[in-house]
Amino acid sequence: MTSLIETIRRASKQRETSLPLRSITFAAQAIGMIAVAFDTHLWLVTFLSLVILVLGHLNAYHAAKTHPNPVIQVAAFVMLHGSLCWMIIGLFTTQPFPQAQFAMLATAIISWELFSRLNLMSGLGFGLANLYVAATLSRDLLFGFFLILYVVFLLAFLWAADSEDGVRSNPIILRPHGLTKEPKGYAVLESVRVLETWGPRFGLFLIVATGLVFLITPHYAGQPLIKPFSFRVPIRRPPSAQVINPAIPLVQVEGWSDGQSEYYYGFASQLDLSYRGGLTKEIMMYVRSSASSYWRSQAFDTYDGRTWSQSRQDARYIPYDGPVFHLRDIPPNSNRFVQTFFIQQPLPNLIFAGGDPADIYITANGISVDYTGGIRLGEPLQPGMIYSVVSTPQNFDPDMLRNVDTAYPAEVTNLYVQLPPTVTARTTRLAHEITKNAPTQYDKVIAIRDYLLSNYPYDFYPPAQPPGKDAVDQFLFVDKRGVCEHFVSAMVVMLRSLGIPARLVSGFGSGIFNQITGYYEVHANDAHAWTEVYFSNVGWVPFDPTPGWTGNPQTGRIQRWLFSNAFNGVDLSGISVPMGDVAQAGAVLLSTAAMPFIILLGIALLVTGVWWLVSSWRIGRRERQSRVWLRDPARQQVFRLYRNAQRALRAYRQPEQTVQEHAALHQEIARLASLVEIAAYRSVPPTIEEIKLGTSEDDK
Repeated sequence: MTSLIETIRRASKQRETSLPLRSITFAAQAIGMIAVAFDTHLWLVTFLSLVILVLGHLNAYHAAKTHPNPVIQVAAFVMLHGSLCWMIIGLFTTQPFPQAQFAMLATAIISWELFSRLNLMSGLGFGLANLYVAATLSRDLLFGFFLILYVVFLLAFLWAADSEDGVRSNPIILRPHGLTKEPKGYAVLESVRVLETWGPRFGLFLIVATGLVFLITPHYAGQPLIKPFSFRVPIRRPPSAQVINPAIPLVQVEGWSDGQSEYYYGFASQLDLSYRGGLTKEIMMYVRSSASSYWRSQAFDTYDGRTWSQSRQDARYIPYDGPVFHLRDIPPNSNRFVQTFFIQQPLPNLIFAGGDPADIYITANGISVDYTGGIRLGEPLQPGMIYSVVSTPQNFDPDMLRNVDTAYPAEVTNLYVQLPPTVTARTTRLAHEITKNAPTQYDKVIAIRDYLLSNYPYDFYPPAQPPGKDAVDQFLFVDKRGVCEHFVSAMVVMLRSLGIPARLVSGFGSGIFNQITGYYEVHANDAHAWTEVYFSNVGWVPFDPTPGWTGNPQTGRIQRWLFSNAFNGVDLSGISVPMGDVAQAGAVLLSTAAMPFIILLGIALLVTGVWWLVSSWRIGRRERQSRVWLRDPARQQVFRLYRNAQRALRAYRQPEQTVQEHAALHQEIARLASLVEIAAYRSVPPTIEEIKLGTSEDDK
């Protein structure tokens, strides 16, 4: 411990004049800044930061050789606090990603004060901080490339630092004039020492550190240790009871469209079943969630034969009060999961959420919640906006649902069994025919869902909706194909004809889960509609009757991460821990982490292997140079004379003997033994005079 403290003390006081170490530090810091720029598109701030970083390192390098300039130090102090004020101002104005701007500017400004070795190490830490900012914003594999580059520069810094320390302690080991000025074998031995010391050390470090970083990165959290927050400025407009869709009226048009749009016409105050058209594969948002789910936006209760709408416009207003909008209380020890939404394209003023939302973290002056549970803001969601939702899962046991009461509250039946006169008798007869052998409400729901899944194909472009025709009748008996809204409408209408409360819900499907990044990638064509059915004493239960649709509207298994919900389910009074749940959580952890961890481990092993190959090549090059050296004619002549002398004496040197130990037993070759050592170890080969002298003395 004393030596470690002494090393740190010396590193903090000794001025660092090594240009390679400073260059490596600069490169590592630049990598962190560029990684942030790729995720935030703050290229102007990044360019300014890189210019300041270059000037800062040049100043620090010059000051390390001479003396720091007090004026420059004061200026750096003022600039650092100025960038902090800029971040605070940016939090309350329209500046994008103010924290990321501060991370880059602070790293650049601090570079003006990097005089010692310890200062350079802290500079590497600032570069890592920029990488962490990039990690919180990155949603693709490009971040892995920047991370690998940073690790390479970090290892290069430690390698160079160790090599330069060795030169300072032992200047004879490495000389600038090459092998002709250094004792034989030192270069090879130095490379072997570095390989044996640093190679396994860094290889093991890289493997262990990669695993640890992966484990502590908050990919999943049942309940986060640090509450999520948004990087965007507050939404100051009061929440609206209306849906504000930036694409309306572009997509809410009557008739046929054979093109594709990025915007789903179901994100509006009405959903028109006569619309035809597809959706693109544009990524609309990324979702980091500890469980799969559909991302719900709103529900519709009123059907008029062609259009779905909401019969009421009232909404509950929730003002901003602290860092969270609290919708409801969650019972103690209840399961919960967190979703964080990263908006990529303009979307309506709807808060998308999975499960049953309880808390919403978003920078807004207020939100409103309509009577169907839809959550609205005062303005549309914009690219770069981030918000998080804490929800309880929606998992329902079929046996429990089969045993619920079929008596419904009046406020439910008044809204959710409504049917227009356009609904045909054959639609009602079909509903009764499908469910005639279903004894319970749940069985009736499943029978209708499975009938639609099995008998109707999905088609973005069914025939146009005829005027005056009921859309559900047209779908069931004429077109016999359609999109998700047609399947859901048919299910809701048939359930209502049986007296079962149901409604149409819109939102996004889960999207495609990226095993590497840990994000659900939600595309425009993941926009979806599904059914919610009311069960007494349970609430609204989601079902999806659309064929070919991946995912499940109910909440998937919640992935528990390290330290998340660490004390949930622990009864301190009885000191009891549900070991079955712990084992199950561990199995889920291993199965979820397996593929990304294997990939990261493979990268670590690849880097270690490349490192070993390069080191081996360097050692081989030194050995080849050494062999060239030993093939000098004068040296070869000495070795030949030594072999001939051993043959004449019939006394050969044993492998465990040195040349001098062998000569001590045979004095007649004592001078020749000294000449052999000169030929083997001296950088300058023996001269002809030395060879003659060595052999002539032995001849005497």
